[in-house]
Amino acid sequence: MTSSRLPDAHESQPPAPDPGSEGVGLASMRSRVVLFAVLSIVCVVAAGTYVVRAVLRDGSSTRSRADRPTADQVSASLVPIAGPTLLFSNLAPGTNDRNRVAVVSIASPEGPRGLTRLACERIHFSAGRGVCLGEGGGTATLEDGVISTHAYVFGADFQITHDVPLGGFPSRVRVSPDGRYGAVTVFVAGHSYADAGYSTETTLIDLEHAAKLGNLEKFALSRDGKRFQAIDVNFWGVTFAPGGDRFYATLGTGGRTFLVEGSVGARQIRVVRENVECPSLSPDGKRLAFKKRVGGMLRPVWRFHVLDLSTMSETPLSEPRSIDDQIEWLDDEQVLYGDDSAVWVAAADGTGQPRKFVSQATSPTVLRRALSADVAAENAASAAVENRLTLGEADLAVAIDASASDVQVGGVVSYRVTVANHGPADATDLRVDFFLPPDSTVVGTPTATNPARGYGCALLADQSRVSCDTVLLPNGGTWTISLNVRAGAVGTLSPRAAVSGAERDPYSNNDTTAVRTTVYAAR
Repeated sequence: MTSSRLPDAHESQPPAPDPGSEGVGLASMRSRVVLFAVLSIVCVVAAGTYVVRAVLRDGSSTRSRADRPTADQVSASLVPIAGPTLLFSNLAPGTNDRNRVAVVSIASPEGPRGLTRLACERIHFSAGRGVCLGEGGGTATLEDGVISTHAYVFGADFQITHDVPLGGFPSRVRVSPDGRYGAVTVFVAGHSYADAGYSTETTLIDLEHAAKLGNLEKFALSRDGKRFQAIDVNFWGVTFAPGGDRFYATLGTGGRTFLVEGSVGARQIRVVRENVECPSLSPDGKRLAFKKRVGGMLRPVWRFHVLDLSTMSETPLSEPRSIDDQIEWLDDEQVLYGDDSAVWVAAADGTGQPRKFVSQATSPTVLRRALSADVAAENAASAAVENRLTLGEADLAVAIDASASDVQVGGVVSYRVTVANHGPADATDLRVDFFLPPDSTVVGTPTATNPARGYGCALLADQSRVSCDTVLLPNGGTWTISLNVRAGAVGTLSPRAAVSGAERDPYSNNDTTAVRTTVYAAR
């Protein structure tokens, strides 16, 4: 038997301070509102997907998310906002805390976060001006079912200066590097780019005067040097170049997507390249990070790439999951993105493995200079922070045991994935991803022990991974998942497993592991 040994809690080592560390953990899936009362299996043949769910029957152990001690909130008159800062929308639960704009030092992204009074689903900020895209009143908790979306323009003191009403549902927002312009995208039909028949509306805004500069669909569009018109044109995912006037965006038409380049002043847009969505220009202006459609039968499958604008060559990033987000550059070498549970960081050259950067966060915005530099008073930005939130810690670790160190082509290897929670907090919203090597397939249905409060597993065949999640893994608890994999080609079978939870993990270097099995030709 071949195995990757599960580290003991005392053997865990703090992650290296190098942002390019190989440590990785993949974000937990959204917790279920309703858990199944019995074990059920749902098979979707067309998508090659199965789901397994099980729950404990003891209702006395049920406790609402709001009551779970996942975070410790304390009041603070001032939370320093000095040096490079990250803004994001807070996803940690708590009374009126979810979707509040949070600030944290980039040097210590999992440290205490300051919560402002703004509430946004999407946020971006540059050169003293920001845009908070959200439903409701901008300073109230966002509620499901609200369809009145607003672009709230605010300053470095987090005070709203303008309210620009919009229709639809929040999607994307960007502010130009000089703070002059904002670009907001809303869904006017559908709620996701994976929905059939979705429709978007992208509006440019003069942030100084809160004046709408127009819908991108009204700009003159050209393709191959000729005027292009179609009834199904959609634009989304704007990113601005230095100077503000020039921008890139996504054009969707005829079931295909294109990278476009435009000018705010000239009100013109031209098609540049196919199969580019949600572009994001690097700080040096030389590269575009984007999501690229690579497959998917029923729903699209995306992979993050970086496009070199001088050579037009593409580099795939190391994130193996299909994630629908617009990347934010941490610096010229690393990118950030959200998966609706956490913010992740990955190298822009495609090397290494992604790792969790900020837990329970989404819509990151990097501020490369202190907020106090954009306001008259040194503590004006800090005074905008109403309270401080410190997330609990849960040290998760994962290991894989393989039934054989070598197997012939067509043979089956049995794997057991073991997850342990070394605490000190209970781990919530846990997810384990088992990434399948090329030329391998899952045989049968994976099984799992019940960790505490129910679990679910799904085979995502078009993404070559098995993903399992659970609501709770108590401190000191373990969870095992078993599955069989058939080797399809000579070489090395090297599956990888990764685990993550809602809590910050103080020792993330044991959140991922792999095991190798040699595959030889049939005799």
